[in-house]
Amino acid sequence: MASFKQLKSGWQARIFYYDVNGDRQSISKNGFKTKRLAQEYANEHEYQYSQGGDLNNKNVTLIDYLLKWYQTFREPQISASTKLNYEYTIRIVKDYFGRKLLKSLTRIDYQKFLNQFGNGDATHVAHAKATVIKVNAHIRACVHNAINDGIIFRDFTFGTHITFDPKLTRKINYLSEAEAKKLLRDLKAHLNGSIVYSMAYAALLTGMRVSEIAGLTWDCIDQDMHTIHIYHAWNFKSHTLGPTKNASSNRTIIFDPTLSNLFAHVKLNQNTQLTLKKADNPQNLVFLGRDLKPVSINTLEHLLRISLKRSGIKSDLTFHGLRHTHASLLLYKGIAIPYISQRLGHKNVDTTISIYLHIVQELQTKEAGKTITYLNKLEQ
Repeated sequence: MASFKQLKSGWQARIFYYDVNGDRQSISKNGFKTKRLAQEYANEHEYQYSQGGDLNNKNVTLIDYLLKWYQTFREPQISASTKLNYEYTIRIVKDYFGRKLLKSLTRIDYQKFLNQFGNGDATHVAHAKATVIKVNAHIRACVHNAINDGIIFRDFTFGTHITFDPKLTRKINYLSEAEAKKLLRDLKAHLNGSIVYSMAYAALLTGMRVSEIAGLTWDCIDQDMHTIHIYHAWNFKSHTLGPTKNASSNRTIIFDPTLSNLFAHVKLNQNTQLTLKKADNPQNLVFLGRDLKPVSINTLEHLLRISLKRSGIKSDLTFHGLRHTHASLLLYKGIAIPYISQRLGHKNVDTTISIYLHIVQELQTKEAGKTITYLNKLEQ
């Protein structure tokens, strides 16, 4: 139900409704040039209310809703590192959109934001593709939630596209099969030199994230079934054991007998060190350094570079690049993408394809050629 009043500033529309507690509430807007415009405004809001729209939050800002959505739906179930990503998005939204109302934003507004954030301008720096993708994904998810809540009825992110600075976008770096074999041989020959080499060996053969390798505990390894249950991750900043990156990162993967021997070797050495130093392993971690503590990320990267150099591999591969190498080798061997996606702990197949798009496109070209060859033979 609505009422209308003519004021000095124009027509006022006031819409009455009942909130979730059954209490009568109202919202109003002034300044309409004609009564008809005020009626159209009221009709729109009454229709939205009849469709389950939330009139209580019609004047909520994007930043306020984003914060509420994050704290309610995301923060309780994500890792510390993922929280940093969301907090970054919140800062970006606050800086660009300020106190703009959620309902006032248009597709043009949002595209202008993507253009500025990706390409930069006189007062804002440009960003890499991966950064823009993450921020855009967070905002899109928030907007879709607002639509489901009945706060807005239009998706202002629909049909928009990201922009980014190619110079800031790192290419996926990975080793060829021949290089991977060289590296594995060197790592295997130096397993007693540092626990890092065992970690790198395991990372290359499993595709696990560096935080998942560092956070692996003995109870997660089933030597009989040759499986690893992944639901821990090591936080290199807070030096604590916590959850994995997200729900899809929790998974079970199989490993080969070679890795089974590696785990047995690590276990034997660890037990020997714990006994000699009369120490314990309260977190039951698989990989501990000489000081019986988790190895730092800097040490991991440093010793990997040494192993690459010893192997005669000219590459600036990072520890995370071992994961990319694992994935690329499986792709080139024709392993099904859905399986690879699950093994890597990706949210869905689309994530896997977007990360390894260049490989997928290369394989598609080869498959197209094989298809034509087969069809030609079929017609003969």
